[in-house]
Amino acid sequence: MSEYLMVVPPLVLLLGAVEWIRRRLIVTEVRGPSMLPTYRDGDRLLTRRRAGSDPLSTGQVVVLRNPRPPGLPGSSTSPWLVKRVVAVTGDPLFPGMPGEHVPDGYVLVLGDNLAQSLDSRHLGLIPTRAILGTVVRRMASRRPTTEVGTACGAPGRPGAATPERVTARWDPVEGVDIGEFPV
Repeated sequence: MSEYLMVVPPLVLLLGAVEWIRRRLIVTEVRGPSMLPTYRDGDRLLTRRRAGSDPLSTGQVVVLRNPRPPGLPGSSTSPWLVKRVVAVTGDPLFPGMPGEHVPDGYVLVLGDNLAQSLDSRHLGLIPTRAILGTVVRRMASRRPTTEVGTACGAPGRPGAATPERVTARWDPVEGVDIGEFPV
């Protein structure tokens, strides 16, 4: 009986810690070129879920809910986007945008690759409640590490190395697939 009491409390603590991490951290995968050169297609990102009271600051990279439904012309195919916050509450807006300053509860986001990014220039201001979380760090990529002409073969030819892509990640809190992120 005493051995049981010595094992169960640490096990319960460990399981509680794992559940806390699962609810707080999410692994996402970048899809598309809009965050080049910072993040490339296939990069996996460790994202910290944002609590409603967490302040956002200029320069943070965030994962946000796409305000345009997927499938509309000019929209992304994913319900999620990865962008950089460039203006927060009180900061001046770009010329041509309605108003002078970013209102409370909104942010302005841009992709690092402006030529190929669906961002606030097209979507307008983003409500802070649409932001799932902030990127903490880049993780190991799922891109192939072989080069053309190696023993694995050249891309597009038999025996070619192809990357193993994991495009589905389940978010236990949102209850949705959040793994595919066009940026």
